[in-house]
Amino acid sequence: MTSVLPSVLQPPRIKPKSFTYRTGVAGVEGRSASLQAEGKPSLRVASPPEFKGVANVWTPEDFFVAAIEVCLMLTFVGLAEKNGLKFANYESKAEGLLEWDQQSYRFTRVIVRPAITLFDEHSIVAAHETLERAHATCLVAKSVSCDVVVEPIFAVKR
Repeated sequence: MTSVLPSVLQPPRIKPKSFTYRTGVAGVEGRSASLQAEGKPSLRVASPPEFKGVANVWTPEDFFVAAIEVCLMLTFVGLAEKNGLKFANYESKAEGLLEWDQQSYRFTRVIVRPAITLFDEHSIVAAHETLERAHATCLVAKSVSCDVVVEPIFAVKR
């Protein structure tokens, strides 16, 4: 008799690894600084104006929302490539809700609104399933404590 183990018990298809990412902050002036990572261009960062920071400069709050948005997109693209799903365009907008939570502020929800354009109507179901899997496996979204909501719009290229 052949026994089929649940997929939870099957070994992963990839060999699990650990990765370390390093950044640095330098040139602190008031509530702004230079964010650095080896081999990448430096970015000016600051507190947002709501927290006595600088306008028109990237903030940790921007990076938080963007990290979820970009990770979802990259995970979708990777899964689409793996499954042979072709799409004409992917664009998205995201917003994060920062709220007071008893002792301090925290993000309670991030909403990502991808607009995915496909080549034919038959691909809509596959794209929706691929996006659901991307949402479930996006490593950044899985690593945060706030709700991550995905509100997609699918269209067919005319």
